[in-house]
Amino acid sequence: MSPKPPDARYLELAGKWMTGTITSEERQEFADWYNHNQDEEVQIPTSHASDEQEHRDRLLADIRDRISQTEHRRRFWLFRPSVAAALVFLLLGAGAYFLMKHQAMETDVPVSVVTDVAPGSDKATLTLGDGSVLILDELADGALKLESQFSIRKKDGELIYEAKEGSKTSAPTYNTISTPRGGQFRVVLPDGSKVWLNASSSLRYPTTFTGSERPVRLCGEGYFEVAKSRLNGRSVPFRINVNDRETVEVLGTHFNIMAYAEERTIKTTLLEGSVRVTKPGKPGSSLLRPGQQCVYDGKKGFVVRSDIDARESISWKNGIISFEDADIETIMRQIERWYDVRVEYRGEIPRRLFTGGISRKSNLSGVLKVLELNNIHFEIRNKVILVSP
Repeated sequence: MSPKPPDARYLELAGKWMTGTITSEERQEFADWYNHNQDEEVQIPTSHASDEQEHRDRLLADIRDRISQTEHRRRFWLFRPSVAAALVFLLLGAGAYFLMKHQAMETDVPVSVVTDVAPGSDKATLTLGDGSVLILDELADGALKLESQFSIRKKDGELIYEAKEGSKTSAPTYNTISTPRGGQFRVVLPDGSKVWLNASSSLRYPTTFTGSERPVRLCGEGYFEVAKSRLNGRSVPFRINVNDRETVEVLGTHFNIMAYAEERTIKTTLLEGSVRVTKPGKPGSSLLRPGQQCVYDGKKGFVVRSDIDARESISWKNGIISFEDADIETIMRQIERWYDVRVEYRGEIPRRLFTGGISRKSNLSGVLKVLELNNIHFEIRNKVILVSP
């Protein structure tokens, strides 16, 4: 796990000051730090005043200095999800709030933009058991389907299944919810389990859960909060087939699975409870404890990591594009999926590792401005990003 920056506390206070949520005690703490070793004292105003730009410029210069000081480790701090709210406004207008408040501000690391690209949103299709397809983002909130055993309704970017009590048990049909590139959606399954789907992902599941297990199939990335279920006095396991490459078995727990076909590994990260990860047709399994991550590589097999911040695995769910010791290609694959763009590389791209995150609410140009702090240059042409050193 990469070390946290030593001044993360003050970066957090900077964000609170910028948004007006800082307390009087925190304001004094921030002022004491900010004025430390300065040639002249600068008083932090209690509201956005005429000299706000001066403070912002000095904060931004400090942040740039800290980033440049890490270069000898070939690792660059943008910001961690724990202080994302703070740095969303500070790093070159990468946050939606900063873009709205200060659209006229110019920076010295311009991104060449022919057509900017808006961030992704709640979009998905639902394929029913009879093969019919519903485009969920085009449908109004409300009931979508009523059956004898269950009902489906949509509300605020969430698809909700409700099993009907007293209905006769029969063989369930299967539905599939799929998000496109540039889309995300949530679903509440018939047993009450909740699933958040990231961009370019799909989940296949039964419309009712019967029998001795609860089977679903995931492609892409999803965060699960699995409800506990019992049948005849015994717990009913929830089993996830992940791209036909591994199986995750749980009883009641919170975890994230990242299993995009274009990524080399499958990562299962446990936040609460316990999960068991197995490879179909292969002996052995990995039992995870909270805070652990199982990384499956086709060549190396299972590797269990404990040196991680498990919360970072679900930063996408909380509105952050997050990465740890990732090269630019890995980061750009996340950007491709969320902004539904294509990336092309020109020349030899510096082999640097990045740790941090960027707001998923930003327009594409705002995200790229942050990355350009590290001497990687971008040009947006319609929905193609040209990357060059």
